[in-house]
Amino acid sequence: MDRLSRDSRFAKVVVFEVDFDSSKELLRRWKVSQQSTLLAFKGKTETMRSTGVVDPDGIQKIFEAAL
Repeated sequence: MDRLSRDSRFAKVVVFEVDFDSSKELLRRWKVSQQSTLLAFKGKTETMRSTGVVDPDGIQKIFEAAL
């Protein structure tokens, strides 16, 4: 994610990291029940959700869904 965050193609993508153990209200709001869940939004609309993705291509698809 760090590499993609620095890529100029994704300059408009904002990354928020939420602590799974201490942000329970936020996790309930977005219906996140597992760690390592990534959400992509365009404005207020969720465009993609993925859990457990660790490969760079999969994470890039999530970034692309936010554009």
